[in-house]
Amino acid sequence: PTIMKKTNNYIGIFLISLATLLLELSLTRVMSVSLWYHFGFLVISTALLGFGTAGVVLASWKNFREHYNLNNALTWLSILFGIVTVLSFYVLQKIPFNPFSIATDSRQLYIMPLYYVTISAPFFISGLIISLLFTRISKDMSRLYAVDLIGAALGCLIIVWTMPNFGGNGSVIMAAAIGSLAALAFSEKLNLKVVGFILSIACFIIALNADDLIPISISENKRNPERTFEPIYKEWNTFSFIEIYEREANPKTGFPGARRFVIDGGTAATGMWNMSDGVEAALNKYPGDSLYESNVAYLHIPNPSILNIGSGGGKEVMDGLHKNARKITCVEINPIINNTVKNTMNDYWGGLFNHPNVELITEEGRNFINRSDEKFDVVVSSHTISNAAVASGALGLSENFILTKEAFDEYLEHLTPNGTIYFTRPESHMARLFTTGREALADIGITDFTKHFYSFTIPTGDEKATSFVGYFVMKKSPFTPKEIENMDNFRLNLHTEIDGKIVPYKLLYSPYNDGAANIYNDILTTSDLKTLYRTTEKQIAPATDNRPFFNQHVSWSNIGWHSFKDVFSQNDPRNARMALENKPIAEVTLLTILFQSIVLAALLILIPLYRFSKEGLKFSNKWRYLFFFAALGLGFIMIEIAFIQRFTLYLGQPVFTLAVIIAGLLLSTGIGSYLSGKRNINNIQLRKKYIPILLCVLLLTSFLTPVLFKLTIHLPLVARILLTLVLLAPMGILLGIPFPTGIKTVSKESDNFIPWAWGVNGFFTVIGSVGAVILGMMLGFNIVILLAILCYACAMFLIPQNQ
Repeated sequence: PTIMKKTNNYIGIFLISLATLLLELSLTRVMSVSLWYHFGFLVISTALLGFGTAGVVLASWKNFREHYNLNNALTWLSILFGIVTVLSFYVLQKIPFNPFSIATDSRQLYIMPLYYVTISAPFFISGLIISLLFTRISKDMSRLYAVDLIGAALGCLIIVWTMPNFGGNGSVIMAAAIGSLAALAFSEKLNLKVVGFILSIACFIIALNADDLIPISISENKRNPERTFEPIYKEWNTFSFIEIYEREANPKTGFPGARRFVIDGGTAATGMWNMSDGVEAALNKYPGDSLYESNVAYLHIPNPSILNIGSGGGKEVMDGLHKNARKITCVEINPIINNTVKNTMNDYWGGLFNHPNVELITEEGRNFINRSDEKFDVVVSSHTISNAAVASGALGLSENFILTKEAFDEYLEHLTPNGTIYFTRPESHMARLFTTGREALADIGITDFTKHFYSFTIPTGDEKATSFVGYFVMKKSPFTPKEIENMDNFRLNLHTEIDGKIVPYKLLYSPYNDGAANIYNDILTTSDLKTLYRTTEKQIAPATDNRPFFNQHVSWSNIGWHSFKDVFSQNDPRNARMALENKPIAEVTLLTILFQSIVLAALLILIPLYRFSKEGLKFSNKWRYLFFFAALGLGFIMIEIAFIQRFTLYLGQPVFTLAVIIAGLLLSTGIGSYLSGKRNINNIQLRKKYIPILLCVLLLTSFLTPVLFKLTIHLPLVARILLTLVLLAPMGILLGIPFPTGIKTVSKESDNFIPWAWGVNGFFTVIGSVGAVILGMMLGFNIVILLAILCYACAMFLIPQNQ
């Protein structure tokens, strides 16, 4: 019976950990749809807040911690986890949370904490289950923690199955179903097992019909014109929610009809007009140049070979066919879009992506070009603004590797001598594209940059406003006067309507524009770029692979109270999408969450610790242990976030990166936890042997990975995944040793301290998750890795030297 009880405890903690991670990742995706991608961090921080609060409650509630029947408590908590998960998700869809109106809508002052509490409720319950098990069965800590981590790792993997099959809301309910099953493992009573089983089946049925029973409520701030009517198709994957909307043809106006992909409820969109009569018929129907904007980049190249990064609905593919491109290589990261345009709706697209001159590849753009040996006449990328958080939330701030300085180096290497690079971005991003292009040209020995660029924008009618669409063209060799003349003529045929008047597109920079004084001339002619970067209010220095946040508009030094007021004062939901486009939303959101995390950590850990210090927490090393577990929380999450960022370029697809890095780290950490118990590791061994080895492995892995990436980037994906797991395994195993070893040794001094250790570790993981991204944006992720190493070095000196 004792062995059976232990086995059931392992099964129970495995299911609860799996359900908790599945819930966290699913909510991260849902929040990216219902609110904005920045709020992926809201889920992470509130989840860990729930965990940390559970530790504090358990530390303060002696009767529950020490005297309640363990299996009954765990069983009822598992049932409660399933119920609360479903109810809290339902309530979330009813709360009118509008974070960007906090400064102008007084209701948000109480709606925001209600939203936080509602999200954290199921995590509080799962945190109680895990910390109660750790407290009561501390002798089996190493095995328990190992199973906990293995369950969490599987939770990261299973979302690859739940998201496409159940959607984001269905995945949340599936987490409730799996968590409820833990009642079957924990309970010794048949009737409670039946309750847990029935609840799990009920959740599974709800998950199958989640779109109808608990539809996601999408913020008014994200309202997209297409979303005023019902989509004809919708589908989820681990990093996007795709809806397809159709506008019918209008014979009176000549509008042929169109289908449009709306991504994550309005974050981004792409599409194509009705081409069911075929590609050639569409090209013959619209023979003029005015519809085919990207042609401006290759007017001088007959029959070009085009690399189209982020091909989406195919607008730039039609541009290329209009100019008789001999080959168009389309690289689109989203498999839902690709399957739609090439297969399920191929007829509507007129066979565009099955055209003999078009090749469609499902891959991340940088990963593709890093592995390609092909030369192109032009690299085209139109408005690839990746504002959608991937599954973990760790990439929730739009790391954009196709716009870094290293990316431009790769583009130039893959261009023919007269080749060009064409990007469209908001006009406010143009200066940063110019600095990135200049630095890349300097790398190939060019010193006179003024003849290599051309840029224009769609006028807004307001001289103070910047356009959402700007056009950037950069040529590997200097533009000739004739080429610029042709581009000028082409631009003047592009037009928009302002106040009833037809207005041509506005020039921003031309090599032969008599040296007009503007930021673009300054960038291309200055002899001291660093001073220009430092003295310009906006962030115009190139993004790099180490700091890939191209969408970061404002320097951290320019973030002040006015920034918070500006971001949180959006009165009109209909205009919030554009109003927020050029504001430091990510920076303000991160700083707000960081501030909240620090305040909550102080209120829920330090003050209760002081209050209850006379009741069972009196032992000499309590502060050293507190800082020890805090350092472990900070260090681990920093390593996780930094390595997810680093491996994104190597593995390409976000789904593979997240599944492999998070699950690989958790699995190997679980193995390390098991080995720490098997080898009966103590504090002295931890300090003198295992943490020093860990520090060396972290440094070695950090320095070796870039070299190995270059040597093995051409390998098939399966081989790269296996190599990644091999690289992570030694580091993960060593990372799994300190926490259970610390719990085991502190339990000899005070069992009552274990919930505090759990809570402190969780809270500082929250702070670390947000702090790691802030530091990554400020200093780069290489510094984040070094700081993580420093955290483990501090832990090494903090751990008391008892057995």
